[in-house]
Amino acid sequence: MSSWAEFLLWLGVVFPLVFSAGPGNVLCAVCGAANGFRQSVPFILGLDLVYSAYALLAGFGLAAVVQRYPAVMLAVQLAGAAYVAWLGIKMLRRTHVAKKQAAKPLRFIDGVISQALNVKGITIILTMYSQFLNPDEPLPYQVLSLSAALLALNLLTHFTWAYGGAWIAEKFASDAAVQTQGRVFGSMLVAIALWLLYRALG
Repeated sequence: MSSWAEFLLWLGVVFPLVFSAGPGNVLCAVCGAANGFRQSVPFILGLDLVYSAYALLAGFGLAAVVQRYPAVMLAVQLAGAAYVAWLGIKMLRRTHVAKKQAAKPLRFIDGVISQALNVKGITIILTMYSQFLNPDEPLPYQVLSLSAALLALNLLTHFTWAYGGAWIAEKFASDAAVQTQGRVFGSMLVAIALWLLYRALG
């Protein structure tokens, strides 16, 4: 991300994916409500340790492919734009969310396992790299900066959900709120997908 415009575009793509009510966020909220904010921190650190490891591995792996096969980038960008559009349409159609209940305090290892098995997290990372890696710029710097930005956004998101605890779990994960959230985030993602498609083809 070499400019504020790139950063705002990145934020427009990644924020609704990261902040929406997924398994990790709902678990953070439930953990915060049941165990308090401080006891939620180890769980959050476990989540984001795995997330950051995945981001670095995916980034350097994809960077190597892009360097060797530059033509692959267009196909990856088009697939990423299609995936963002599909997520937006899926959010627009969403009417409820399944809540997970914490039977006991969630620990660091619980966060590691939860994120390791979270397909949503992996697809967010791949979507991010498909749209924001530029083969004309130093790739190690891009991977590190994108991974750091993603880590900061994830920590902010998970701490927000945990700190809000029961209130956020109730308001943001209720059926009515998910419908509103789906309309807002879904419309945003469809619009962003169209812009990404235009940028890839342009």
